[in-house]
Amino acid sequence: MSAFTPQKLSLREITVRYPNQAIAISDLSLEVIPGEVFGLVGPNGAGKSSLLKCAAGLLKPVQGSVWCGDAIVTNNPRVAAAYLTLMPDPLGVYNDITAAEYLEFFAMAFGLKPDLSRTRRQLAIDRLGLAPWLDHEVETLSAGWQRRLALSRVLLANTPIVLLDEPAAGLDVSARSDLLKIVRSFAAEGRSVIVTSHILPELEELADRFGIIQKGKWIPVSQDQIFFNRNDLTGSFQKGAWILECSDPAAVRLLLGEDKIDFLPDSNRVRLRAQNREEASEQIAKIVRAGHKVYHFEAETLTLAEVTREALDTKK
Repeated sequence: MSAFTPQKLSLREITVRYPNQAIAISDLSLEVIPGEVFGLVGPNGAGKSSLLKCAAGLLKPVQGSVWCGDAIVTNNPRVAAAYLTLMPDPLGVYNDITAAEYLEFFAMAFGLKPDLSRTRRQLAIDRLGLAPWLDHEVETLSAGWQRRLALSRVLLANTPIVLLDEPAAGLDVSARSDLLKIVRSFAAEGRSVIVTSHILPELEELADRFGIIQKGKWIPVSQDQIFFNRNDLTGSFQKGAWILECSDPAAVRLLLGEDKIDFLPDSNRVRLRAQNREEASEQIAKIVRAGHKVYHFEAETLTLAEVTREALDTKK
């Protein structure tokens, strides 16, 4: 699917206040480029939903601006709707209509002409597998199928920017996997995508880049780094330890010392502690020279959940 021009989403020094004047978002900036999935991470009440609503023109910032490519869309939902589609949480689906009527309603809401409406509705039906459910009322659909139906808005609007607030909430493992593949396909088409999720293992696999937000501010993961990517998780964010599978763990521990080797239960694997890659390589060479077989060796890395927890803990 095409017919849209890829656009970068730019949030520039955004500040948003709640009606009681409490700060929801504080001087926050972000750029998401076409083809990228950005994972927005943070606890409940951190400001994630407020940030997406502000981007969509539904919340007015007291400071800052929202840009879609070269167009400013700050506090203008009609202009913003030409560039981006928001899937909110909760979904706000209509329960007393059928899935087919839901598609027709949003096609009309997006102002699609009849021929284009039919084309895009059929595309959404085919791509999301909605055909068996078109005559079913929305309230009778499972949570997974309701969320697929809600994603049809993205295909109907066909905007270059997509904002998804907890798209996999309440779904089982299989339904989450299917839905996240669909989300990934949006980026593959050249869309700029922001996703919020509390299901961090899935978000770790889905997103290209991440940012942690708390009380409306970015939380750095190191002294000079706010945003990070999957390569950071598997590379620079490692624990100073390596997982080693070998022929004789007990002998390896005796060889290197208890301060260097921890047993991992129910396996031939051990945790090797070393300051850096060079020291780890020297220890592996020592093991091999002693006549032990090494079957597998990899850095023990931090998960998205661990990085998030550590970053938030430093701010307590």
